[in-house]
Amino acid sequence: MKHSIALKIFGLAVGILVLNVAVAVLTNLEVIGLGRDVALVAKQTIPLAKEASELDECSLERRIAFQTLSDLYTALRPDNKAIEKEQRNFEESSRCFQKNLEELRKILARLPDDPEERELYAGARELAGQMETTFAAETGMAMMLLKHRREGNLEKAEELNVFDNQSEELLDTQGNKLRAITMELAEISARRAKSSEVWVLWSSAATTCFAILTGLIVAWLTSRNLARPLVQLLQTTRAVQAGDLSTHLEKLPADEIGQLGEGFNAMVGELRRKQEMQKAIGSYIDPRIVEKVILAGRKEDMAGQKRVMTILFADLVGFTTLGEQLTPGGLVNVLNRYFTLMSECVQAENGIIDKFIGDAIMAYWGPPFVGEEEEAAAACRAALRQLEALTQFRSELPDLMGLRKNLPEVKIRIGLATGEVVVGNIGSETARNYTVMGDVVNVASRMESANNVYGTRILISEETRRMADRIVQTREIDLVAVKGKSEPVQIYELISIEGELSPEWEERRRRFGEGLEAYRKQEWPASEMIFQELVEKYHDRPARAFLERVRILRQDPPGAGWDGVWRMTTK
Repeated sequence: MKHSIALKIFGLAVGILVLNVAVAVLTNLEVIGLGRDVALVAKQTIPLAKEASELDECSLERRIAFQTLSDLYTALRPDNKAIEKEQRNFEESSRCFQKNLEELRKILARLPDDPEERELYAGARELAGQMETTFAAETGMAMMLLKHRREGNLEKAEELNVFDNQSEELLDTQGNKLRAITMELAEISARRAKSSEVWVLWSSAATTCFAILTGLIVAWLTSRNLARPLVQLLQTTRAVQAGDLSTHLEKLPADEIGQLGEGFNAMVGELRRKQEMQKAIGSYIDPRIVEKVILAGRKEDMAGQKRVMTILFADLVGFTTLGEQLTPGGLVNVLNRYFTLMSECVQAENGIIDKFIGDAIMAYWGPPFVGEEEEAAAACRAALRQLEALTQFRSELPDLMGLRKNLPEVKIRIGLATGEVVVGNIGSETARNYTVMGDVVNVASRMESANNVYGTRILISEETRRMADRIVQTREIDLVAVKGKSEPVQIYELISIEGELSPEWEERRRRFGEGLEAYRKQEWPASEMIFQELVEKYHDRPARAFLERVRILRQDPPGAGWDGVWRMTTK
C-alpha cells in the first residue's frame, strides 16, 4: 500500500495548515513593514516637526524678550529688575533656539532611503545652516542695538534696528520654509504609511484568497482522487447488481480503496466463473430447477409429490431421412438447431425441458415454475409457437444440410395431456433427474402418436382443453382408448389462439362436428357424405381418416350399444 487514505487526509490537513502558516507569515511581514514606516514617522518626521515648531516658539519668545528689553532701555525711569529678568529671558530663548537648531541638524543628518525625502532633507539641512548663520548675525546685531539704547545712543540704535528687522524677517522666512519642508515630509510619511496600510490590506486579502483557492483546489483534487474509485466501485456494483458480470475496475489507487477494488474484482471474477458454470450446467439442467428446487432445498419438492401438470411430447417426422443424408457431425448440428428452436418456444412460455429422446422433446408445465391455472394455456401457446418455429427451421435447412434440392420433408407431431403426476428428484444415489412420472405422461405420448392416425399436428387431452379453453380454439377429434389404458380419452385438435380462427375454419369445425355426431349414431351415409365433403373442400385429414373408417364399419357394423370409442392398437 503506497499511500493510505489516512495519510492522504493527514497530508491534506498538513497542507492546509502550512497554507495558513504561510498566510500568517506573509501578513506579519507586511505588518512589520508597515511598522517600520510608522516607526520612521515616530523617530524622524514627528521629531523633525516638533523641533521646527519649538524653534518657532523659541524665536517668538526671543523676539518678545528683545522688544521688551528695547522698550525698557528707552523708558524715563528704567526698571533694573525688569531689565534683568527680560535679559535672562532673551538669553534663555536664544539658547533654546540654538539648542533646537542643533537637534534639528542632528535629525536631518540621518538621510532617509526615499529619494524625494532625501532631497527635502538636503533642503532642510541647507536651511538649517542658513538659519544658524542668520541667527548668529541677528544675535550680534541685537546685542549691539541693546547696547546703544542702554547708552542712550538712540540714533545709532535706530540704524541698527533697521538691519535687525531685516535679519528677523530673513530668519522668519527661513523658518517658514523649514516648516513647509517638515509639513511636506509629514505628508509624504502619511501617504507612505497609508499606502503601506492599503498594501497590507490588499496583500493580506490576496494572500488569504490565494490560500483559500489553493486549499480548495488541493482539497477538491484530493477528494476527487479519493471519490473517483469509490464512484467507479459504486457504478460497477450497480452494474453487477443488474446482472452485468463483464465489468472490471481499472486504475485502482494504492490504498485501502484499491484493496477493496481488488477484492471486488476477485468477487466479480468468482461470480463470473460461477455464472459460466451455471450456464454450462443449464445446458443439462434447466436453471429454474436449480433455483426453485435444488437451491431452495424444499424437502417435499426433492422427495416427490403429486401435482397436476401438463405434459408435452413433440416428435420430428422425417428424422430417418435426415440421418441417411448427413454425416454424424452434420446430423448433430441439424438436430441441435432444431432442438434450440423448439426449446426456445417451451422456455418462452415458462415450460421445463425434461429430456430429449432421440428426435423427440418432452417438456412439462406446473408448479413451482408456472401456476396450475396457467399451465395448460402456456403449454398450448408453446405448441403453437413450435409450429411457427418449424417454418423457420425449414427455411434454414438448406444451409444446415448444404443442399438446395431433394430436401427431406420435415414435420412435427405434438401431444399434450394434463393430469396428476408424481414430480420429484428421481434416480439413483449417483445420478438423478428432476422429472415427472405417471399415466398422464403416457397419455401425452399417445396423443403425439395419434397425430399419425388422424393426420393432425397437435392433439390435446380433454383436461388440457378444459383448462385452456378460454384462450385457445380446438375441435373434438375422437374418443379413443389408447394402448395401455382401459378408459377412453377424448382428444381434441389444437387449432389456434382464441380470436384468430377464420370463418372458413369455423365452418369446417362445425361440419366436422356434425359428421362426428352422425358417425357415433352409426348414421354411416350421412357421416360419409359430410367427411367426403370436408376432404374435397378442405383436404381435411381427420375427415379422410374417418371416411376410411366409416367405409370399413359399413361393411362390418359394430352393432347396437356401440360407445363410439376407437381402440388404438399401436403406441
